[in-house]
Amino acid sequence: MIDTLIITHPGSAHFDEFFAISLILAAHENAGFQVVRREPLEEELKNPKIWVVDVGNRHEPLLKNFDHHQDQETPASFRIVAGFLGLSETLSVLPWWDYKDKIDRFGPIRVGAEMGTRNLSVTYSPFEEWYLDYFAENPGGSLPVMKAFGKSMVRGAENLFSGINYWKNVEQLQVKQKICLMGRTDDLTGAEEYLARLGPPFSITISHDRRGEGWTLKRYHEDPGVDFARLKDHPAIKFTHQGGFIAKTKTRLPLEALMELIAKSVD
Repeated sequence: MIDTLIITHPGSAHFDEFFAISLILAAHENAGFQVVRREPLEEELKNPKIWVVDVGNRHEPLLKNFDHHQDQETPASFRIVAGFLGLSETLSVLPWWDYKDKIDRFGPIRVGAEMGTRNLSVTYSPFEEWYLDYFAENPGGSLPVMKAFGKSMVRGAENLFSGINYWKNVEQLQVKQKICLMGRTDDLTGAEEYLARLGPPFSITISHDRRGEGWTLKRYHEDPGVDFARLKDHPAIKFTHQGGFIAKTKTRLPLEALMELIAKSVD
Protein backbone atom coordinates (compact mmCIF):
# COMPACT_ATOMS: atom_id res chain seq x y z
CA MET A 1 0.00 0.00 0.00
CA ILE A 2 1.32 3.43 -0.95
CA ASP A 3 1.32 5.93 1.91
CA THR A 4 -0.99 8.92 1.52
CA LEU A 5 0.90 12.19 1.19
CA ILE A 6 0.39 15.10 3.56
CA ILE A 7 2.12 18.37 2.65
CA THR A 8 2.60 21.17 5.16
CA HIS A 9 4.68 24.32 5.13
CA PRO A 10 8.49 24.29 5.42
CA GLY A 11 10.42 25.94 8.23
CA SER A 12 9.33 26.17 11.85
CA ALA A 13 6.49 23.94 12.97
CA HIS A 14 3.46 25.31 14.80
CA PHE A 15 0.70 23.79 16.88
CA ASP A 16 -1.81 24.52 14.11
CA GLU A 17 -0.52 22.13 11.46
CA PHE A 18 0.75 19.72 14.14
CA PHE A 19 -2.73 19.23 15.58
CA ALA A 20 -4.43 19.25 12.18
CA ILE A 21 -2.19 16.43 10.97
CA SER A 22 -2.59 14.62 14.30
CA LEU A 23 -6.36 14.58 13.72
CA ILE A 24 -5.94 13.26 10.18
CA LEU A 25 -3.76 10.44 11.45
CA ALA A 26 -6.15 9.65 14.30
CA ALA A 27 -9.16 9.55 11.98
CA HIS A 28 -7.54 7.04 9.62
CA GLU A 29 -6.59 4.17 11.92
CA ASN A 30 -5.35 1.74 9.27
CA ALA A 31 -3.96 4.14 6.68
CA GLY A 32 -0.30 4.91 6.10
CA PHE A 33 0.87 8.50 5.71
CA GLN A 34 3.97 10.37 4.62
CA VAL A 35 4.41 13.96 5.78
CA VAL A 36 6.67 16.37 3.92
CA ARG A 37 7.40 20.00 4.79
CA ARG A 38 7.56 22.04 1.58
CA GLU A 39 5.46 24.20 -0.72
CA PRO A 40 2.89 22.22 -2.72
CA LEU A 41 2.97 22.00 -6.48
CA GLU A 42 -0.04 23.17 -8.48
CA GLU A 43 -0.88 19.63 -9.55
CA GLU A 44 -0.75 18.54 -5.90
CA LEU A 45 -3.26 21.22 -4.94
CA LYS A 46 -5.59 19.79 -7.58
CA ASN A 47 -5.18 16.19 -6.42
CA PRO A 48 -7.85 15.16 -3.86
CA LYS A 49 -5.74 12.21 -2.77
CA ILE A 50 -3.11 14.56 -1.32
CA TRP A 51 -3.70 16.48 1.92
CA VAL A 52 -2.30 20.04 1.90
CA VAL A 53 -2.37 21.52 5.40
CA ASP A 54 -1.60 25.09 6.55
CA VAL A 55 0.03 25.99 3.25
CA GLY A 56 -1.09 26.68 -0.33
CA ASN A 57 -3.42 29.64 0.26
CA ARG A 58 -6.52 27.59 -0.48
CA HIS A 59 -9.40 26.26 1.57
CA GLU A 60 -10.93 23.61 -0.66
CA PRO A 61 -12.07 20.68 1.51
CA LEU A 62 -13.11 18.48 -1.42
CA LEU A 63 -9.56 18.75 -2.75
CA LYS A 64 -8.18 18.32 0.79
CA ASN A 65 -6.60 21.78 0.78
CA PHE A 66 -6.76 23.22 4.29
CA ASP A 67 -5.03 26.59 4.52
CA HIS A 68 -6.30 29.74 6.20
CA HIS A 69 -3.58 32.32 5.46
CA GLN A 70 -5.45 33.66 2.43
CA ASP A 71 -8.24 35.01 4.65
CA GLN A 72 -7.96 36.09 8.28
CA GLU A 73 -11.62 35.22 8.83
CA THR A 74 -10.99 31.56 8.02
CA PRO A 75 -10.32 29.56 11.20
CA ALA A 76 -6.93 27.99 11.82
CA SER A 77 -6.11 24.83 9.90
CA PHE A 78 -6.76 22.47 12.79
CA ARG A 79 -10.32 23.81 13.01
CA ILE A 80 -11.12 23.46 9.31
CA VAL A 81 -9.60 19.96 9.25
CA ALA A 82 -11.69 19.06 12.31
CA GLY A 83 -14.77 20.33 10.51
CA PHE A 84 -14.01 18.20 7.47
CA LEU A 85 -13.56 15.15 9.70
CA GLY A 86 -16.86 15.79 11.52
CA LEU A 87 -15.13 16.47 14.84
CA SER A 88 -15.79 20.18 15.37
CA GLU A 89 -18.75 19.93 17.73
CA THR A 90 -16.98 17.46 19.99
CA LEU A 91 -13.55 19.08 19.98
CA SER A 92 -14.92 22.59 20.51
CA VAL A 93 -15.57 21.79 24.18
CA LEU A 94 -11.81 21.65 24.80
CA PRO A 95 -10.98 24.72 26.91
CA TRP A 96 -8.08 25.80 24.68
CA TRP A 97 -9.93 25.37 21.36
CA ASP A 98 -10.69 29.03 20.71
CA TYR A 99 -7.45 30.27 22.28
CA LYS A 100 -5.24 28.15 20.03
CA ASP A 101 -7.22 29.25 16.99
CA LYS A 102 -6.95 32.95 17.83
CA ILE A 103 -3.27 32.92 18.72
CA ASP A 104 -2.40 31.25 15.42
CA ARG A 105 -4.44 33.73 13.38
CA PHE A 106 -3.92 36.98 15.28
CA GLY A 107 -0.71 36.50 17.27
CA PRO A 108 0.15 36.84 20.97
CA ILE A 109 0.03 40.65 21.19
CA ARG A 110 -3.60 40.98 20.07
CA VAL A 111 -4.75 37.89 21.95
CA GLY A 112 -2.85 38.96 25.06
CA ALA A 113 -4.53 42.38 24.92
CA GLU A 114 -7.93 40.68 24.76
CA MET A 115 -6.98 38.69 27.84
CA GLY A 116 -5.66 41.73 29.68
CA THR A 117 -1.96 40.87 29.58
CA ARG A 118 1.12 41.86 27.59
CA ASN A 119 2.99 38.68 28.38
CA LEU A 120 1.69 35.34 27.16
CA SER A 121 5.13 33.73 27.18
CA VAL A 122 4.49 32.25 30.64
CA THR A 123 1.67 30.18 29.09
CA TYR A 124 3.94 28.47 26.56
CA SER A 125 4.68 24.80 27.12
CA PRO A 126 8.39 23.90 26.92
CA PHE A 127 7.43 20.38 25.90
CA GLU A 128 5.25 21.69 23.07
CA GLU A 129 8.05 23.94 21.83
CA TRP A 130 10.55 21.08 21.97
CA TYR A 131 8.30 18.61 20.17
CA LEU A 132 7.36 21.11 17.46
CA ASP A 133 11.08 21.60 16.79
CA TYR A 134 11.43 17.82 16.57
CA PHE A 135 8.47 17.63 14.17
CA ALA A 136 10.03 20.32 11.97
CA GLU A 137 13.29 18.36 11.75
CA ASN A 138 11.89 14.84 11.64
CA PRO A 139 8.27 14.73 10.42
CA GLY A 140 8.33 11.03 9.62
CA GLY A 141 9.62 10.07 13.05
CA SER A 142 6.96 12.20 14.72
CA LEU A 143 3.95 10.44 13.23
CA PRO A 144 3.38 7.69 15.85
CA VAL A 145 3.29 10.24 18.67
CA MET A 146 1.12 12.61 16.64
CA LYS A 147 -1.38 9.84 15.93
CA ALA A 148 -1.50 8.90 19.61
CA PHE A 149 -1.90 12.57 20.55
CA GLY A 150 -4.76 13.06 18.09
CA LYS A 151 -6.57 9.97 19.35
CA SER A 152 -6.10 11.08 22.95
CA MET A 153 -7.49 14.55 22.25
CA VAL A 154 -10.55 13.14 20.49
CA ARG A 155 -11.14 10.63 23.28
CA GLY A 156 -10.74 13.31 25.95
CA ALA A 157 -13.08 15.67 24.11
CA GLU A 158 -15.69 12.92 23.77
CA ASN A 159 -15.52 12.30 27.53
CA LEU A 160 -15.76 16.03 28.27
CA PHE A 161 -18.65 16.47 25.82
CA SER A 162 -20.49 13.59 27.49
CA GLY A 163 -19.76 15.00 30.96
CA ILE A 164 -21.07 18.45 30.06
CA ASN A 165 -24.28 16.90 28.76
CA TYR A 166 -24.61 14.89 31.97
CA TRP A 167 -24.30 17.97 34.20
CA LYS A 168 -26.76 19.87 32.01
CA ASN A 169 -29.44 17.40 32.98
CA VAL A 170 -28.89 16.77 36.69
CA GLU A 171 -31.23 17.89 39.45
CA GLN A 172 -30.93 21.54 40.51
CA LEU A 173 -31.43 22.43 44.16
CA GLN A 174 -31.64 25.91 45.65
CA VAL A 175 -29.97 26.79 48.93
CA LYS A 176 -30.70 30.37 49.89
CA GLN A 177 -29.64 32.34 46.78
CA LYS A 178 -27.35 29.64 45.38
CA ILE A 179 -28.12 26.85 42.94
CA CYS A 180 -26.57 23.42 43.48
CA LEU A 181 -26.20 20.83 40.75
CA MET A 182 -26.64 17.37 42.21
CA GLY A 183 -24.87 14.60 40.35
CA ARG A 184 -25.29 11.09 41.68
CA THR A 185 -21.84 10.15 40.42
CA ASP A 186 -18.24 10.52 41.53
CA ASP A 187 -17.22 11.87 38.11
CA LEU A 188 -17.00 15.66 37.90
CA THR A 189 -15.88 15.66 34.26
CA GLY A 190 -17.64 18.52 32.48
CA ALA A 191 -19.06 20.14 35.61
CA GLU A 192 -16.61 23.03 35.71
CA GLU A 193 -16.92 23.68 31.97
CA TYR A 194 -20.72 23.66 32.15
CA LEU A 195 -20.87 25.90 35.23
CA ALA A 196 -18.44 28.34 33.61
CA ARG A 197 -21.11 28.97 30.97
CA LEU A 198 -23.76 29.63 33.63
CA GLY A 199 -21.87 31.68 36.21
CA PRO A 200 -23.29 32.55 39.65
CA PRO A 201 -25.62 31.69 41.31
CA PHE A 202 -24.88 28.23 39.86
CA SER A 203 -21.95 27.85 42.22
CA ILE A 204 -22.05 24.40 43.88
CA THR A 205 -21.88 20.78 42.80
CA ILE A 206 -22.86 17.83 44.94
CA SER A 207 -21.38 14.50 43.94
CA HIS A 208 -20.33 11.17 45.37
CA ASP A 209 -16.96 11.15 47.14
CA ARG A 210 -14.45 9.27 44.98
CA ARG A 211 -12.42 8.28 48.06
CA GLY A 212 -15.12 7.44 50.53
CA GLU A 213 -18.76 6.78 51.27
CA GLY A 214 -19.96 10.36 51.60
CA TRP A 215 -20.73 13.43 49.50
CA THR A 216 -18.31 15.88 47.92
CA LEU A 217 -19.35 19.55 47.97
CA LYS A 218 -17.47 21.84 45.60
CA ARG A 219 -17.57 25.60 45.03
CA TYR A 220 -17.15 27.28 41.64
CA HIS A 221 -16.43 30.79 40.32
CA GLU A 222 -14.62 31.60 43.60
CA ASP A 223 -18.09 32.63 44.75
CA PRO A 224 -17.53 34.71 47.91
CA GLY A 225 -20.94 33.68 49.19
CA VAL A 226 -19.90 30.03 49.57
CA ASP A 227 -17.32 28.93 52.16
CA PHE A 228 -17.19 25.25 53.05
CA ALA A 229 -14.37 25.90 55.54
CA ARG A 230 -17.12 26.96 57.94
CA LEU A 231 -18.02 23.27 58.26
CA LYS A 232 -14.63 22.06 59.50
CA ASP A 233 -15.82 21.29 63.04
CA HIS A 234 -19.16 19.78 62.06
CA PRO A 235 -19.42 16.10 63.14
CA ALA A 236 -20.70 15.01 59.72
CA ILE A 237 -17.67 16.41 57.93
CA LYS A 238 -14.61 14.32 57.05
CA PHE A 239 -12.58 17.04 55.30
CA THR A 240 -12.68 20.69 54.38
CA HIS A 241 -10.04 22.69 52.55
CA GLN A 242 -8.86 25.86 54.25
CA GLY A 243 -9.61 27.72 51.04
CA GLY A 244 -13.26 26.87 51.48
CA PHE A 245 -13.80 25.47 47.98
CA ILE A 246 -14.40 21.81 48.88
CA ALA A 247 -15.80 19.69 51.70
CA LYS A 248 -16.51 16.00 52.13
CA THR A 249 -18.95 14.25 54.40
CA LYS A 250 -18.25 11.02 56.25
CA THR A 251 -21.40 9.33 54.99
CA ARG A 252 -23.98 9.90 52.27
CA LEU A 253 -26.34 11.99 54.35
CA PRO A 254 -30.05 12.16 53.51
CA LEU A 255 -30.89 15.02 51.20
CA GLU A 256 -32.62 17.16 53.84
CA ALA A 257 -29.63 16.91 56.21
CA LEU A 258 -27.25 17.65 53.35
CA MET A 259 -29.14 20.79 52.36
CA GLU A 260 -29.05 22.00 55.96
CA LEU A 261 -25.29 21.44 55.98
CA ILE A 262 -24.76 23.38 52.77
CA ALA A 263 -26.90 26.21 54.10
CA LYS A 264 -24.38 26.72 56.91
CA SER A 265 -21.77 27.46 54.23
CA VAL A 266 -23.83 29.91 52.20
CA ASP A 267 -24.41 33.58 52.93
